[in-house]
Amino acid sequence: MATSEQAAALDHQERLREYNYEHFRTKHFLADVQQTIRGGGVQPGEEAPDFELDATEGGRVRLSGLRGRPVVLHFGSVT
Repeated sequence: MATSEQAAALDHQERLREYNYEHFRTKHFLADVQQTIRGGGVQPGEEAPDFELDATEGGRVRLSGLRGRPVVLHFGSVT
C-alpha cells in the first residue's frame, strides 16, 4: 500500500504529464472556463491589452507594433 507521500508524488507526476507545465493545473483551466461563461475577458470589438512574446523566427514581437493589421494568436504544444 502506498503512503500518502507516495500517493501525492504519483498525483503530482500525473498532473505534470497531463499539462506539460508544472505551474498549470486543472483548477486554472476550470477558472478560465468559468470566466469565459461569465463573459469575462476581452469582449468582441474591444482593444486587446498590449503584450510582448517571443517570435517564432527569433526576436520579440509586441502587439502594439501590429496595430491596424490582422493578428491571429495560436497557442499550442506539440508535446
